[in-house]
Amino acid sequence: MNDQTLHGLLETVWQHLARGIADRHHPARHPTLATLGPEGPELRTLVLRRIDRAACLLELHTDAASPKAAQITADPRAALHVWLPKARLQIRARTMARLAPGDPAIFATLPPEAQTNYGGLAPGTPLSGDTGPGTGDPARFTRILCHLTDIDALLLTDPHRRARYRADSDWQGQWIAP
Repeated sequence: MNDQTLHGLLETVWQHLARGIADRHHPARHPTLATLGPEGPELRTLVLRRIDRAACLLELHTDAASPKAAQITADPRAALHVWLPKARLQIRARTMARLAPGDPAIFATLPPEAQTNYGGLAPGTPLSGDTGPGTGDPARFTRILCHLTDIDALLLTDPHRRARYRADSDWQGQWIAP
């Protein structure tokens, strides 16, 4: 990975994101998603499920009944954060997120215990008594499609190097102060 040029650093970012899909132990597999809720920013860690570099798109999955789904519907502006300790690389990306139905074929391949994550009480609902997990509902299996608009890559090497890439400049990139 050549991260000494603007083009090379952007290539490094996409290579790490691709590894997050292929390698369940790679730290890019678990980005932090930030959305705007009624009380301000909200953060959570999700699993990166798919990338489409040509479309500048990252895909995550969620329960349609989750607060983040409502937040994305109300305001599609979101951000993703990935920290890669071995590479000493921080990736921050602004996105315009939207919800899309989940693929029933993918839902069917999930283990039964994972399917229950998409059913029962809405995430965040207070529990009372012995409320157990619900049954899986394929209609609640939802994709979050994050269309990247801006990538900020910070290398914490000596010296620190930071670049910003924007969709509206055809991802040309510019070095900026770390």
